[in-house]
Amino acid sequence: MDTVVPFSHPRPDQPTPREREILNFIWAGLTSQEIATRLGVAPKTVESHRANLLRKFRAANAAQLLRFALLEGLLDVPSPKGETNTSPKARADRSATVRKLTPLK
Repeated sequence: MDTVVPFSHPRPDQPTPREREILNFIWAGLTSQEIATRLGVAPKTVESHRANLLRKFRAANAAQLLRFALLEGLLDVPSPKGETNTSPKARADRSATVRKLTPLK
């Protein structure tokens, strides 16, 4: 597992708006039960959306899911000053670049 495989093939499906919402809650560290309570849905519904996200991102767990979402620019990392760069130009710049996985040390 010493080689790095580029993540250059686009995913077949983009996340739905609800899946993006759940992805942001996962990014915030909420459990499926907490997400379900906030959205007013059953925990099983959240688990279904989570499973769809794992499939769409070809991820085996939540850590990989979040890593791939960050690499694709779907999640914003706050700056040390607490600001996020969500301007349309910044998003276009992120999506235009080819993202490759880097080895973890």
